[in-house]
Amino acid sequence: MHVFILTFMVVSKILLPPQHSVDYTAPTLCTPTEINTLYQYPNNQFQSFRDEDEFYQQLNRTIYEEYRNASWNIRKKMAFRNIAEATANFYLQTNSKQETIDLSQHTFIHPNRQVYFLASFQHNTNETYRKFLVIDAETQTVILGQSQFQERSKDL
Repeated sequence: MHVFILTFMVVSKILLPPQHSVDYTAPTLCTPTEINTLYQYPNNQFQSFRDEDEFYQQLNRTIYEEYRNASWNIRKKMAFRNIAEATANFYLQTNSKQETIDLSQHTFIHPNRQVYFLASFQHNTNETYRKFLVIDAETQTVILGQSQFQERSKDL
């Protein structure tokens, strides 16, 4: 019996060599996902994280706290690729002449990485305060942020 099996294996190797041609191979049913190890913060778009309000409630207030009596607060969970648009909209809606953020230097963060965008705006007759913070959803690391104070100029 062993002789028969060995003979069958040898004959099949000789008569049916492996086919390397694309024309004769079976179609690929699913393609492997690419894993780019160059990202310090890789893609995590399919993971589940807290909603924005729950995240803010557990956030350490020394890292970020909304202004008291704020005119406007934003709490959003989004892909990192949308941060430039979110900050531009924030500054536009708060009447600030802020340039859009250049994220081209943040090549270590995958564009689909989930982050929390937190922003706060407070305005009174003499002063305007704006700030925003971007925090990684998985590691809860601060990625970028900015704060701005503007005093109303006195007209002559």
